[in-house]
Amino acid sequence: MTKFVLVIYLCSTITQMCPQSSIPGYQFDNYSDCVATGYRVAHNTFRGLEKTEELDKEQVEREKLVVKFECREINLPKPPKLIVPKPKPKVVT
Repeated sequence: MTKFVLVIYLCSTITQMCPQSSIPGYQFDNYSDCVATGYRVAHNTFRGLEKTEELDKEQVEREKLVVKFECREINLPKPPKLIVPKPKPKVVT
């Protein structure tokens, strides 16, 4: 079974490196839904950078930070079929 997971990267356009990445827990059945969500999450993540204590606007400007994302395809094993036992017969006394 193919799924797609959203991976978010925080990158510097100066160094061309992306030292930080995270998988925020989004999983999708198709690529299109993953990409649409990726743009929203990347935008919200970038807008929230200045609100974190770890980064300030000067650092974002100095390092030319950007938020990138990818939709990574993963193949999950098919779930096993559930075996449901038949109901127990009623005992008549």
